[in-house]
Amino acid sequence: MSAIMSRRSVAIPVPLSASPYSGIALRLYDAFVLNFTSPFAWGCRKKTISELYRQRVSVRHAEVGVGSGYFLKRLPRKQWESLALIDPNRSALSFVKRRLPATLSVEYNADILRCETLPSVRFQSVAANYVLHCLPGPMAEKDIAIENLASLLVDDGTLFGATVLGASEKHNALGRIVMGVCNRTGAFGNVDDTEEGLRRLLSQHFMTVDIRREGTVAIFVASQPRRSMRSLVDTRDAQ
Repeated sequence: MSAIMSRRSVAIPVPLSASPYSGIALRLYDAFVLNFTSPFAWGCRKKTISELYRQRVSVRHAEVGVGSGYFLKRLPRKQWESLALIDPNRSALSFVKRRLPATLSVEYNADILRCETLPSVRFQSVAANYVLHCLPGPMAEKDIAIENLASLLVDDGTLFGATVLGASEKHNALGRIVMGVCNRTGAFGNVDDTEEGLRRLLSQHFMTVDIRREGTVAIFVASQPRRSMRSLVDTRDAQ
């Protein structure tokens, strides 16, 4: 079994939104999330997200919020130069590592809300799929997560993913029920999330931003990260 690493020796508490992903929940993830709630509650097909991965994944890739590893496993075989799995939940990291036996992946036990836990290396592509809607608080408080994701990329790198939008959307009956349960239990924190808010946050940290919709899901691609003073300092520290 490979080592699970973090950038520094920092204890990573598992956030409430990530805590369910262990044991049988991981084994049922594809059936419940990707085959049921995504198409029937949110109106987004897994085929759409698979195509996003095929178009945007590079040979130097970081997967943030690894889920079950479904989309990485479904990719055409790649000659990876580097593949990082980044998640605050060690159970999810171990599950996905086992699901991708042919890859030379490195696992990082890290939290995108805490820059000091993230790897100091940079990647050509970063995926954050069904991650942002799990982060707590109003959308403005997710700015630090977007900044940290941008810091993982090389200068011409690309962030991509999908996120379920909030209560202002026209969710169907199933979507409203799942939204209510997930927000009450802390699995989601997306009540106030909007497409406009997502575009604003991404545009603060990337030169190029594209967002399209499928159902109540925003599918985003953001390229060419803008460098903050903090990210420049972090780069010098890593050298």
